[in-house]
Amino acid sequence: MITAYVRDAAGLHAQALATGEAVPPGTVWLDLLYPDETERLTVSNLLSVDLPTQDDINEIETSSRLYTEGDVAFMTTPVIVRSASGPLERGLLTFVLAPDMLVTIRHTEPLWFAIFAARALRQAELVCNPLEAFLGLLEAVVDRAADVLERVTADLDRLSHRVFADHEDRTVEPLVGRDGGVVQRKQVVDRQHVRRRPPTTVSMRAVINAVGRAGDLTQKVRDSLAGLERLVAFATTVAGPRMNKDQKSRLKTIGRDVHSLVEHAAFQAMQTNFLLDATLGVINIQQTNIIKIFSVASVAFLPPTLVASIYGMNFEHMPELDWTWGYPLALGLMVLAALGPLWYFRKRGWL
Repeated sequence: MITAYVRDAAGLHAQALATGEAVPPGTVWLDLLYPDETERLTVSNLLSVDLPTQDDINEIETSSRLYTEGDVAFMTTPVIVRSASGPLERGLLTFVLAPDMLVTIRHTEPLWFAIFAARALRQAELVCNPLEAFLGLLEAVVDRAADVLERVTADLDRLSHRVFADHEDRTVEPLVGRDGGVVQRKQVVDRQHVRRRPPTTVSMRAVINAVGRAGDLTQKVRDSLAGLERLVAFATTVAGPRMNKDQKSRLKTIGRDVHSLVEHAAFQAMQTNFLLDATLGVINIQQTNIIKIFSVASVAFLPPTLVASIYGMNFEHMPELDWTWGYPLALGLMVLAALGPLWYFRKRGWL
């Protein structure tokens, strides 16, 4: 599908072109969405250059993504798009910047692209020439990457609170002044009667899944920003001489924004790894506590077992067997033998 954005006296309007149809005069931007071979050849003949195929676009080496043919620049960068199933994924967007026309080639349908196209139709000055259209699309890509990073940051903050939250019930107690009035309030925590609600292993598994999704999305954004950073540097060298002062300033601002987002994404990746390690540590602590409970129970029942074993022997001369209170005495010894280790463990702070 080929869409031509044409400028005339009435402003800017979009026109869908049929296969083989000539490009209208005044076209400043051609958008190729899922182009077939016929459409690719049609635009190639129009620009007198060989447009890249989908296989060419998918190549990862820089020389295949950023290059020039005569006065036409070819630039491909990864972008973040929402797939049909819902999650955000990585797509590719190719800019073909000619002196009198901008061509975009894409096999994805990102929402931000449609939003920019709709804005351009309302505000024709956004696409008054190919360079303006190119810069506007780059700004839209950077804004989308920033929005995704902000969303991931908010998700990580929420997950961090779930992992490191203080699971204690707090009560608010008023402070009374000398005149009997309440002057301020403070939080009071009764450490002896506090009710702790530690996160469960199931909830921590959910946190790990969420952290993994955040880390995967961060990596996709970092990939997109790395491609944008290389593209901006290439565009500054190739298209810079054709830009006016304002356009050069916009491209420089885009470069600074991309660089700052790259640093933020790197910090966010470190935060993701830290949060993942912390979550695994919480799970290990929970599992250790479970093992500790079984260990304490085993130690607590060993002395009663010893008492029961002694009085379960079949020796003939065991005077306690003939005592009237022998049975209650044995039971009492077993209870005391169980409570003794528990009291000792609690005194040492092991429970």
